[in-house]
Amino acid sequence: MTKRPITAEDLCKFKFVGDPQISPNKDKAAYVLTQIDKDKDGYYSSIYVTDLKGPGRQFTSHYSKDKLQVDTAPKWSPDGSTLAFRSNRTGKNQVYLLHTDGGEAIQLTDVKQGIGDFVWSPDGTKLALTIRGEFKLTTDKEEDKKEDKSDVKVITRLRYKGDGVGIYNEDRTHVYLFDVETKSYTKVTEGDYDFGQPCFSPDGKSLVYIGTKEEDKEWGFLPAIWKYEIDSKEETLFYQANGYIMAPSFSPDGKWLAVAGHDRGERSQGNANVLLFSVETGKLKNLTENFDYTIGNLVGVDAKYDTAGLNLTWDSKSSHIYFIATVGGDCQLFKVDLEGEVSSALSPAVANVTSYDIESDDQAVLVLGTPHSTGDLVTQDLTEVENVHQITDWNKELYDEVHLSTPENIHYKSTDGWEIEGWIMKPYGYENGKKYPMILQIHGGPATVYGNGLHHEMQLMASKGYVVLYTNPRGSHGYGHDFVNAVIGDYGGMDYEDIMAGVDYTLENVSYIDHDQLFVTGGSYGGYMTNVIVTRTERFKAAVTQRSICNWHSFYGTSDIGFFFTEWQHGHADLWDDVGKLLEISPLTHARNVKTPTLILHSEQDLRCPMEQAEQWYIALKRLGVETKFVRFPDENHDLSRSGKPKHRLERLEHLIGWFDDRRN
Repeated sequence: MTKRPITAEDLCKFKFVGDPQISPNKDKAAYVLTQIDKDKDGYYSSIYVTDLKGPGRQFTSHYSKDKLQVDTAPKWSPDGSTLAFRSNRTGKNQVYLLHTDGGEAIQLTDVKQGIGDFVWSPDGTKLALTIRGEFKLTTDKEEDKKEDKSDVKVITRLRYKGDGVGIYNEDRTHVYLFDVETKSYTKVTEGDYDFGQPCFSPDGKSLVYIGTKEEDKEWGFLPAIWKYEIDSKEETLFYQANGYIMAPSFSPDGKWLAVAGHDRGERSQGNANVLLFSVETGKLKNLTENFDYTIGNLVGVDAKYDTAGLNLTWDSKSSHIYFIATVGGDCQLFKVDLEGEVSSALSPAVANVTSYDIESDDQAVLVLGTPHSTGDLVTQDLTEVENVHQITDWNKELYDEVHLSTPENIHYKSTDGWEIEGWIMKPYGYENGKKYPMILQIHGGPATVYGNGLHHEMQLMASKGYVVLYTNPRGSHGYGHDFVNAVIGDYGGMDYEDIMAGVDYTLENVSYIDHDQLFVTGGSYGGYMTNVIVTRTERFKAAVTQRSICNWHSFYGTSDIGFFFTEWQHGHADLWDDVGKLLEISPLTHARNVKTPTLILHSEQDLRCPMEQAEQWYIALKRLGVETKFVRFPDENHDLSRSGKPKHRLERLEHLIGWFDDRRN
């Protein structure tokens, strides 16, 4: 039976697996299952527990009729008898506890503003957790009468806003210790600073966390690792970083502390590494210095909702650290020993590990995605890469019903001889001898990467009869430190050549593409490059630019990252001294060259690439007589295409593909 083409609405049918957590006795795994509720226009998630032989049973239920319940961050107690998790079921995120032999969830925390990070102490008597703002219990009585509070925002910080957050208030995030039995809270950190990512030492006597007390913390932000002795309540600076650091993890023997990060300052998009500290001396060693790939998963897809964060996991002997890394279009599992010897990949190629946990020295549990799967729970034999056993198959019914195009991997030479990787997707119902229109997709970042995951938007384009081309030009991660940094100071230079060389290569080597029906789209940096392309060539019949940049000079002062990102990405370009340089690389300056019909898609609450960028581009093109349409999405931020409201995501796809459909032959 022929499978049907995938539709936009199928996005709402996907179920997303994430954040596996192995129980202390190694016989079970908890994980998060996230789903879309189209009627309520949002996402909800539940905790499941499996014995590693099947999908398991649902541990938390979505019981609210009028709101979307989000249960995430499952964490086993050290003795394995209970499972803690974070839930918004009472309105704010609180920590709840479930006994593994059944029963109702018990609410542990009751903080008015909710809980952020949390982690168990080794003896299971405490939680270390983070709270933002002045500590208040939900039972604290408000004053009978309060003076009307002003809604005027007074801003004194350089970093005063964030995409997806909005305007920051003056509240800071602090670390607390929470006694599970007495439900009492002890504040650990103090001051006008932010701290997070608490981690207990194996003996439970101390705690480390990450934050900064530097006076210039808003310019050239450099975090530090702090160590807190629980009995004496003494805090000491363990390590002052010279770059970002995160995901602290103690070795089981307590001798070592591993973190992910680098020492190249805030303004670096090069590889993140596994850094190792001696707990006794504080001496630092970069374990993956000679491993020319970045730690973490940077493969960009729109059909993923893994709630896990980056983590480093030790083996039982304190001799190796497991981590995931982006390698070309893959994200794979590796391990490194204390001398810096990195293993070969421990998980398959042409695949995408979004999160993991280690069951034993011979087996891991992964959430493994592919171009035909959003990601399911699998067990991975660590001694035999191809020995993978699938545990869950949440989307089997949908996969059995819809046709998914298989991306064909390509490698080609750019104009200066650099090798570039890309993929081509054939259209649904492909017939030999027939010609098809092609859409060029350009990823954001630029320091992200296209790769081997399921991208619903691209599958939808293929289902509508388009060939889809997507590539990883220089500036992409996955190809080494030099490759990802090659775009700095050269936006619209060799990255443009890389992208257009991919178009030329495809047209020369793929016989079924109609050369007169080429289309282009991209978001964020990809939106910028879309704008650049239409100022330089008329070979595309239509363009869709999404959450884009057209004016680097105004971006400097309006984006939440503009004041440091602009200088860093454009070779120390200064707002005052390099006005000409910033304007020269701004598509707005060259808008008179544009003849391509252009659709502009932008979110009104986008603080990363602010709405003013879309407004400037629209007015310029409209004033110049270019066929242009401007679609604004209210109450959405920079992440609309990946985690926006489902109805807005569907309408976005309708506008995007409809713009091309209306202009194809």
